[in-house]
Amino acid sequence: MAMGMHHLLLVEDDETWRDGVGRAAREAGFQVTPVSDGTEALAWLNQRPRAQHPDLILLDLLLPRVDGWELYGRLRTDARLRHLSVMMMSSARGLPPEVPLSGVVGFLHKPVQPEELVTELTERLRELPRRAEQTPRVPYALRLPDASLYSLHSLPDPIRHAVRVHLLRAAELAATELPLASSWLMALHSEQPSLLVTVEGVRVVLEVDDDACALTASIVIVPSHLRAS
Repeated sequence: MAMGMHHLLLVEDDETWRDGVGRAAREAGFQVTPVSDGTEALAWLNQRPRAQHPDLILLDLLLPRVDGWELYGRLRTDARLRHLSVMMMSSARGLPPEVPLSGVVGFLHKPVQPEELVTELTERLRELPRRAEQTPRVPYALRLPDASLYSLHSLPDPIRHAVRVHLLRAAELAATELPLASSWLMALHSEQPSLLVTVEGVRVVLEVDDDACALTASIVIVPSHLRAS
C-alpha cells in the first residue's frame, strides 16, 4: 500500500457490496469503517478528531440522501475534512482513472466481484507517488438547487459524471486568481458575476457570490438529444 493508506472509510449503500468490499479489504490488510451513505460518513467524521480520520475514503458516487459528489464537495469546503484523500468508484462508466479534482486520487469502475475491486485498489495505491503534506486551497461551495439537480439526474450516467466533475473543478478555480476561460469554462458578461460551464453540449450557468465564496447553478440547459424521453 502506498502513502501509508491503511484505514479506509468505505461509503457504499449496497449492503452486499459493502460487506464484500469490507471483507476483502480487511483480508488485504486494511482497517475498514463501513457507512451506507454521505450523511453517515459526515456524521462519523465529525464525531472524531483528525488523528482518528481514515487515510482514504473509498466513495461510491451513487448514494441516497447525500450522494458521492455532494459529499466530496462538503469535504473540500470543511476546514476539518479537506485534508482527506478520496478514491471514487461507480458501476457507471464515464470517468477516467485519474479525476482532476484536488484530493481525488483516482476512480475505480466496479467489477463483477467486490474482491476484484480491492485487488485493483491495492495496485493503484502502490502506484501513487508520495505527496508532500500541504494545506489544500479552499474551493468555493457549489450549490445545486433542486431544479438543477433534477436536470442533471436526467442525463446519461457518463455525461452526468463529467458535468459534476467540471462543476466541482470550476468551484476550485473560482478560489484562485487564474483566468477563468477555457474550452469548458468562461466568465459571462452580466450584471451578476457568472460563469458558464459547457460539457458534452450541456451548459450550466453558475452565479458567483464572492462574499459567501459560493457558486450557485442557476440554469442548466440540456440539449434535446440528451433529454429523457
